[in-house]
Amino acid sequence: MPLPIQSLNNLPNDNDNVAMSSLGLSDMQIQLLGLSRPNREAKVTVSQKDIDLLKIIEKNQNDVVTAANLVNDIKNAKVFNVPGNIGDGELLALKTAGLLSGSGRAVSLTEKGRVALRDAYLKDPVNEFKKARKKEKFDLEEAKNVKVASKKSTFKKVWLTDDFEGEFTLRFIAKSEKELQKGLMHSEPLEKYEVAYFVFPYKGMHSFWNKNVSYPLSLAFLNSDNEIVDIKDLEAEQTESVAPDSNFVKYVVEANKDTFKELDIKVGDKLEYKDNKIVFRKSN
Repeated sequence: MPLPIQSLNNLPNDNDNVAMSSLGLSDMQIQLLGLSRPNREAKVTVSQKDIDLLKIIEKNQNDVVTAANLVNDIKNAKVFNVPGNIGDGELLALKTAGLLSGSGRAVSLTEKGRVALRDAYLKDPVNEFKKARKKEKFDLEEAKNVKVASKKSTFKKVWLTDDFEGEFTLRFIAKSEKELQKGLMHSEPLEKYEVAYFVFPYKGMHSFWNKNVSYPLSLAFLNSDNEIVDIKDLEAEQTESVAPDSNFVKYVVEANKDTFKELDIKVGDKLEYKDNKIVFRKSN
């Protein structure tokens, strides 16, 4: 709501140097005087290096109440632990720039830091926050956790920093010897982001072929820690088998060919079974 009209006799002489919030003028009076109200949603200009550092810090939220947090007197704000790969000089520069507050390496984002991160996230062409936005007020968590707009896609991207986690729709889990042998034989083609999941009773160099499968596939071979150790392709109806470059494969995820390449999923990343979905986690 606009501020109430106040007598102009109360206006200080040095108009240019007075904060607008201290004048108590109405919007109409401000316009008549030729003054301007500061834009509360002003864009903050911050270097890309500082943005990158803020993104790293913002991933390390501290959920434990510590003495350092209490000293910082950060009541409802989120507290973040600054990781060791960020030097003291870099941390001091972020605090000096007004992007972080707090004592030591337990810090909180200032309003300037939050706005800088907001602008960085909204610059990302794949972040669809502007399209999916429902609230007038900016919400940092909402900006990072929006679904891709495509109605056909069943792959949900959850944006974190420069990386993302995601969930694949699962067609089936193959565990028994019969299920492992049959796989996708004589099946309908997978949807765009649908996968099949193979669980072997032992670790080994498990090989695959594509006989009686009418569509090409990409296979992610995983070790017992769910890390991708190799990725191989199979053409439709291929009878020549492919094997991973590892003797420690425990799980295999099959997807449409080039799906992993499209999503920049590489060796070292993780694919884990959770809640009847295959969850993708980018390696650090």
